Amino acid sequence: MISIIMPTYNCAPFISTAIKSILLQSFKKYELIIINDGSTDDTKSVIKNFNDSRIKYFEKENSGLGESIDFGIQKSDYDLIARMDADDIAHPERLRIQYNFISVNRDVDVLSNWYAVFKESKIRYIVKRSVDNVDIIKNLSLFSDICHPSLLSKKKSFQELGGFKIDLKYDPFGDYVVWLRNKSRIRFYNIPEVLHYYRERSDSLSNEALTNRRNLIYEIQKPYYENSLTGEFQLTETEELAARGWREYLYGDVNKSFYYWSKLNIRLIQYPSIIAATAARLLPKKVFQKLYGKRIPDRVKYLMNYFSSFERSVIKEFRKTLNEIECFH
Repeated sequence: MISIIMPTYNCAPFISTAIKSILLQSFKKYELIIINDGSTDDTKSVIKNFNDSRIKYFEKENSGLGESIDFGIQKSDYDLIARMDADDIAHPERLRIQYNFISVNRDVDVLSNWYAVFKESKIRYIVKRSVDNVDIIKNLSLFSDICHPSLLSKKKSFQELGGFKIDLKYDPFGDYVVWLRNKSRIRFYNIPEVLHYYRERSDSLSNEALTNRRNLIYEIQKPYYENSLTGEFQLTETEELAARGWREYLYGDVNKSFYYWSKLNIRLIQYPSIIAATAARLLPKKVFQKLYGKRIPDRVKYLMNYFSSFERSVIKEFRKTLNEIECFH
């Protein structure tokens, strides 16, 4: 029914947990295709400890995430393709909920969901992505609004997209490149449930690496920003000004962001996040730089809603999932 593609590169400390979270799925009709992308650690030996006929293991020379995904799709037997990262955790009901949804909503090409970010055994914050196709495409003007390691799609759709292999320098953002190229041909949807737990790694990127990544995203977006964003992403005139400002603020020249945002005039009231971002520029430069990539708004929302029924249920489900994984043999 579902072919799960799990590329891995030097994830020996985490891949056992990821595999167990798949083997514990309530939906049982799947194959788990693991592609060892030239790991130099003990990844292979960890995988070989599992004895389950649904696991298919392959090795190849290191060539990046995009090519590994395409390799896995070529080896797949089923018409539905799911993604899974080797250092994350899937909610036990993820596949069942996704399969039931896409079986009924056949017009959806790429399906994903909300997710929670965790470190060790604690939820750090929750990312509630846009739900409907129109909003997801609008947000593509700034970032991928799809949880790539938790997506489900028809194999036919993947093949029509031309695969995930791209210029290697863009590999960390390969999914974003693919969505941008094909946004007019794809119908997206995000299930408004936390079905994936994304691991926050301690081996975080240096400031130099983060700067390089910002530059890459800016470069990826360039062809689309040379055109009207109304045509490219279905944005209104006001939304386009906001987006062009955010692009500079997040990935380009921060000072240029105020050029676009100043054109909003009184309409700026509609965007309290822009007002907050402008105020953040008053912080010392070192402090401001450290805030980048920390998803401060999501963290603040999570803390403010920590005792709400939704947040408490996510925490409860996460702890339950961890317990099931620990007890798995």
